[in-house]
Amino acid sequence: MKADEFTSLIKELGRLIDARAKTTETLIKGEMKSVHEKIDATKEELRAEILAARAEAKADTLHLGGKIDKIAKSHERRLESLEEKTGSPNVEKH
Repeated sequence: MKADEFTSLIKELGRLIDARAKTTETLIKGEMKSVHEKIDATKEELRAEILAARAEAKADTLHLGGKIDKIAKSHERRLESLEEKTGSPNVEKH
């Protein structure tokens, strides 16, 4: 192989390598964009799930609070009835 042919081959290989690098860079950028889009979509899904879970927890808390109030009032009525029947005063009432 002559020096000119060798130089020409080196230049051609250099252009091929540059073209391949550019193609690889473009592919990687596309993949990165795709990954970022998937991450953003997942973040939004998680935010929605968190908000839904919070709303559900709040509803459960309110429901439980209502049940506790109902039970407390029932116990209060029962205790007042027992106090009246037994004639024992409630020391906590002033």
